Amino acid sequence: MLSIQTSLDWNAVETEIRKLGNSLPMFKHDIKRICDTIRPEISKLGNLEVENRRTHSRSSYQDCQRQVQKINETLKLVQKFHLMSLLST
Repeated sequence: MLSIQTSLDWNAVETEIRKLGNSLPMFKHDIKRICDTIRPEISKLGNLEVENRRTHSRSSYQDCQRQVQKINETLKLVQKFHLMSLLST
């Protein structure tokens, strides 16, 4: 299952998403669009992680966790999209 814990996990997850896209060539452009949509969210998470390391505050930690949860929800939708696409072909 695709998920991240930190922004550093994105490279491996993006590789897995692209592999999913290669298994369904007709949706390859959709996969690219999805990755392009998630990438700014990862950048935002990276900035929040830097802020968390700098301040060590509870609120910055919670902001990081909310952003991770938001990204993971998007990744779950990507997996559902892929599964539905496989079943429809």
